[in-house]
Amino acid sequence: MYRQGILPSGKKMRGETTGRVSLAGVMAACANCHRRSGMGSAEGGTWVRPVTGAALYRPEEVWGVGPGRTAPRGPQTWPVYTDETLARAIRDGIDPSGRRFDPAMPRYDLADDDLALLVAYLKTLSAADAPGVTKESLRFATVVDTRVAPERRNAVLDVLRAYIRGKNAGRRREEERARNAPWTDARRLAASRPLELDVWELSGPEETWDAQLEEYYRRRPVFAMIGGISGGGWGPVQRFCEKNGIPCLFPVVDAPVVSGPGYYTVYFSRGVALEADVLARHLSEGPDNIRRGPVVQVYREDETGIAAAAAFRGALSLAGVSGLRDVRLPAGGNPPDRILEGAVGGDRPAAVVLWLREPDLRRFTERTGGIPWPGRIYLSSTLAGTEAASALGAKMGTVYLAHPFSLPKQGKGDRDRTRLWLSARKVPPGEERLQNNAFFAAAIAVDAMDQLLDFFSRDYLLEKVEHMVENAVPPSSYPRLSLGPGQRFASKGSYILRYDPESGGFLPVGGWIVPELR
Repeated sequence: MYRQGILPSGKKMRGETTGRVSLAGVMAACANCHRRSGMGSAEGGTWVRPVTGAALYRPEEVWGVGPGRTAPRGPQTWPVYTDETLARAIRDGIDPSGRRFDPAMPRYDLADDDLALLVAYLKTLSAADAPGVTKESLRFATVVDTRVAPERRNAVLDVLRAYIRGKNAGRRREEERARNAPWTDARRLAASRPLELDVWELSGPEETWDAQLEEYYRRRPVFAMIGGISGGGWGPVQRFCEKNGIPCLFPVVDAPVVSGPGYYTVYFSRGVALEADVLARHLSEGPDNIRRGPVVQVYREDETGIAAAAAFRGALSLAGVSGLRDVRLPAGGNPPDRILEGAVGGDRPAAVVLWLREPDLRRFTERTGGIPWPGRIYLSSTLAGTEAASALGAKMGTVYLAHPFSLPKQGKGDRDRTRLWLSARKVPPGEERLQNNAFFAAAIAVDAMDQLLDFFSRDYLLEKVEHMVENAVPPSSYPRLSLGPGQRFASKGSYILRYDPESGGFLPVGGWIVPELR
């Protein structure tokens, strides 16, 4: 009832506003306004109050949003509910003091048994601190796939550790500051405690990751996961987080889980699936010879390559581009010497898409002598990066790049400030894209934790992150980030870049492309 607007009978829950607007099913769900945590929200110009058990039943100051149309200027004290007055509020829209609710608040015609179940559920919302929270510390974890090269793993870990160290160092004298601070700061500072960051290393086949994650969590429960990096997908980690209700904030993943249920993992983007959609749209808007194909895609038969190829195949079909041909490479080892001839084939393809990482792309570049390449070659910036792509462009000429990241000149000042921050904390230089994203993940997680005050609810943390991402100060490698309620991919688009021989780099072809979700 609370989350989906479905009664125990399976029928839709129904409500009606005082303006006689009828709502049913998911549109009538309480979580739409009061949010999954029960901690309330801002809806239009109206502040929606918390409906947790503590906020409804305890006669004490509850931080949150006020009952009127403006944000509260201080701690709010609301009328104290009983089960009977709460039932009247839900059915009739009248609080214990006799004040009528905002007209936008639906009145629900619920049977006694259904109403009792809803009241009982409200009492459980954010009722206790989540695992990973103790009086002494707040514990986080970051997940690292040991298949990832050590220098790439360290680029992420060094930044996360430095950020946590810096945050803990800034806690000095917080008790003294709390005594003289405004009410919100006083409550936040009083609840502040040291942060801990555990590193959960996952090794071996992904089928074994579930058990490894469960064992880490059994030994030392964590409140949330920050950042992380994988050499492939994130399926076992996402399943674990869904099962245990653990937020996982902004891991570096080339092939995220893009279908099926998922609430607790927040990604930067859809990775190679996003690039596939953008490439398909770009090709469909090209000249007739491109739309007619054939198009060849080359990929490794590993998790990322298979995900990219499948996404591109589906997107190309929907876009009306015909004649796709696959060239599959083994998951491991060096590519065959004559793979380029296999990619071109007997007929001349309109375009070749190379879903290849930097080492493979460099080998391809070395072996292109004498091969009659087609007019267009497309690459993945997520997999190959820009340096290896530029090397191929210098040799082959007409090379395009799906690039879901900031352009080189975009956000340069922010990136420079991040480099200074890292240098000041003696963090070794590493892959810039990884370090920027790790910095963003750490900063947004810690800043959101500060906004919780002393309500250590995981759902509330996710709601704060949703609200903060679009206006976040810390830079990432993405030009535009935003999250609506329940959205889990913060960057929705990509550029298409084309190699420019004069500059030796890539320039955008058109603007930022946001494909329609399938």
